[in-house]
Amino acid sequence: MSMFSKENMNEIFEDIKKNLVRGVKDRKHTFHTPVFCNIGDQKAIESRVVVLREFDSNNMILNFHTDFRSPKIADLMQNNNSLFVFYDPKLKVQLRIKTISSVNNQNIITEKMWERTKLVSRKCYLTQKPPSSVTSLPEDGIDDNLKGKEPTLEESEKGYKNFTVVQNKIYQIDWLYLAASGHRRLKIILTDGAPSFHWLIP
Repeated sequence: MSMFSKENMNEIFEDIKKNLVRGVKDRKHTFHTPVFCNIGDQKAIESRVVVLREFDSNNMILNFHTDFRSPKIADLMQNNNSLFVFYDPKLKVQLRIKTISSVNNQNIITEKMWERTKLVSRKCYLTQKPPSSVTSLPEDGIDDNLKGKEPTLEESEKGYKNFTVVQNKIYQIDWLYLAASGHRRLKIILTDGAPSFHWLIP
């Protein structure tokens, strides 16, 4: 468990960043799989669990990977306001992080991340049908010749056109610490990377 003073604003901010870093590196950390929310079609709120792939603590950017054909990509291109929800029952901390999302496909950013992506993960981008497609049978959309095995490096390259990195620039963090002795809540607003702090009633 992270050690911090629940009364010291700067310590709280540094602890948030440390746990986001751990969330990227440690697959067992609860911050590894946050809930990502955005405005979808018909202005409905869409939420799903994503895997936190990268956290740039200097620029305060959270990254995850997805398929370019996914409906959320079209949604984010229409409205790039987004939000992450993290919760750790051991830390007793909830984070609601407001972000502005940008979509990267077939550019320098995706080239770099694609090189680091394992074959088993590249396989996800080889589906014949786009994500969310209606299908008459329960299936994953992967070709029969790849069932139960990893693609070769050459086969995996066909998925690169679908591979997408969504970068999410943080501009506000709502930190909530739950404790029987008294809950604490802090709003952190980032302006040009500099934080300002505001205590809130939980």
